[in-house]
Amino acid sequence: MKVKFGPKILLPTKYGDFDITHVEVNENGTLMREGVLLGKEPVDKEKIYVRVQSSCLFSESFWTTDCDCSMQLQSAMEFISQNGGYVLYFYEEGRGAGLKIKFQAIELQQLHKYDTRKAYECLNVNVDARTFEASADVLKAVIGKQPIILMTNNPGKVDGLVNNGIVVNERMPLICGLDSDARKEYLAEKVKALGHIIEGL
Repeated sequence: MKVKFGPKILLPTKYGDFDITHVEVNENGTLMREGVLLGKEPVDKEKIYVRVQSSCLFSESFWTTDCDCSMQLQSAMEFISQNGGYVLYFYEEGRGAGLKIKFQAIELQQLHKYDTRKAYECLNVNVDARTFEASADVLKAVIGKQPIILMTNNPGKVDGLVNNGIVVNERMPLICGLDSDARKEYLAEKVKALGHIIEGL
C-alpha cells in the first residue's frame, strides 16, 4: 500500500494545539482509506503513545449515551496533549462494515435485543472487518520500526497491528463511561461479543 500525506496544519483544541495531517492510503491506484493523523511531539522518545480510532458518527457527532467511542477519543487526546504521541483516525464506520450496515445492525439489536455479534451474523457481515494494514502502513511511514504503546481495550487491534509489522510493547487501557448504566451495558457486550478487556465491569 502507498501512504500519501497532505499538508500539516495546526488544530487548536480544549487540550491544547496539535499538528494534524490528511492521510490517504492507496492500493494499485485505488483509495483504500482516508483519514487524519493527529500528533504531538513525544515527551519521552522511548515511549510512543498511539491511538488508532475508527469513526463513530453516533458517538462523536451526536453524543449517543450508549457508546464510549467519543470518550475514548477525548481521553486519548488529553493524554497525548501531555505526553505526546499520535491519534490515527480513519473513516471506518461499523468496524469497517460501513454506515448502512451499522444502521441495519443497530435496528436488529433494538428490535430483537440481539448483541452486536448476533446482529452482524444475521447480516452475514464480519463483526470486525478491519485488518489494520492501512493503519500499520501509516505508522511505519511516521515512526519507522519504533515500538509503540497502543491505547486500546481491544486485543484484536493489537494483533492486527502486530500482524502487519508494528511492534507493540504495551497495551494501555482506555476505560471510559462506567458511570453510565447504558454505557456499562454496551461495554459488557464489547467484552462478551468482541473480546475487549475492560476492568471494572
